Amino acid sequence: MKQRIIASWHNFIQLSKDPLLLGVILLLLLSLVLFIIYPLYKVVVVSFQVNGAFSFRNFTDVLTYSNGYYLKALFNSLWMGVATAVLGTLIAYIFAYSLTRANIPGRRFFNLIATIPIISPPFIGALAVIMLFGRNGFVSSTLLGMQDANAYGAKGLLFAQVLTFFPVAYITLRGVLESISPTLEDAAMDLGGNRFTIFRKVTLPLSIPGIASSMLVLFVESLADFGNPLVLAGAQFPILSVQAYLEITGMGNFAKGAALAFILLVPSVSAYILQKYWVSKKQYVTVTGKPTQSSNDVVSAKARWILFGVCCLIAFFIILV
Repeated sequence: MKQRIIASWHNFIQLSKDPLLLGVILLLLLSLVLFIIYPLYKVVVVSFQVNGAFSFRNFTDVLTYSNGYYLKALFNSLWMGVATAVLGTLIAYIFAYSLTRANIPGRRFFNLIATIPIISPPFIGALAVIMLFGRNGFVSSTLLGMQDANAYGAKGLLFAQVLTFFPVAYITLRGVLESISPTLEDAAMDLGGNRFTIFRKVTLPLSIPGIASSMLVLFVESLADFGNPLVLAGAQFPILSVQAYLEITGMGNFAKGAALAFILLVPSVSAYILQKYWVSKKQYVTVTGKPTQSSNDVVSAKARWILFGVCCLIAFFIILV
């Protein structure tokens, strides 16, 4: 501990020799305190206060409100987070595996398409889902002739969140798959393993830490999302982030809104801690010499074209939305 303090002090002395760098770091620290730490501190303090005194009343009020309406919102948020994490990571893994192992055509194009949802404005995806798949949507009504299509609720929100957040998992999983040495798969194939066995016993096990990390990140992203639930969730499928916002802006009750935000903060922080201090320690590193390329096809020609079709379908929905 003493050595860490001494090392930190020496680092600070070195920074003081570069006033510009020191100023930038201090500005970043000030921004961190003002815009992240202090607001979180106020949320925690206000949520446990009633008339200036410590109390759990705000939590009991929101948990018993309207026959457990906010409990339903909490359950919906957790369910949506888990569903988004599972489906988003599954799609991202298929996409990343296709681009790194299947040698499909158009890899640069697909890689570019996968980044579009990351740079899109928050409400664009949700509005596009309504315009395309809603009651009078172009796809649902004009092309398919459906008269009772409904883009709101759990299904529409899940579709929007998976398309919005799967690129985050894709970036992680692509890096994980690229870090796995192809020589391991070549060795397994030389020992008589078929393609599916190699995927099941070599590639997939080495990918599991990255898959778990991606799922936790998508779970947190889904819980923290506000734009998509605000547009698509609706009253029949309440989401806790939207309810906290409405409690503050609509009802003017900052204390109850802070209590809802604190409740939402607990699973988010828990998932972050799990990802940071447990999953990150499970990462595997394959030690090799120079980067190599597999001398065998780990994906058959038939599977390659199937994966290409899946990537085309995913890219189509990304461009559409």
